[in-house]
Amino acid sequence: MVPLLTNLLRMPQHVAHGTSLAIIIFVAALGVLPYIADGDVEWKLAAALAIGSTGAAMVGARTMTLVPELWLRRAFAVFILFVALRLLLG
Repeated sequence: MVPLLTNLLRMPQHVAHGTSLAIIIFVAALGVLPYIADGDVEWKLAAALAIGSTGAAMVGARTMTLVPELWLRRAFAVFILFVALRLLLG
């Protein structure tokens, strides 16, 4: 999503990251519904992860506003490369 927003729509890197994260909220909310209906959610674990993730996400979001756009773009590229290599190499 972020490369599409930055390259095709020419969005600044910080705005693209924020927009992508906002979209994930709705996608995840809709995507979890079938799992809830089937009883396939560990609610205690989900709650614990949500609490920990919320704090980490807030710290990360604040930190990213301090990172220059070029560094953010490069860090994101390295992350995507790492994920691609893991997928290719198993």
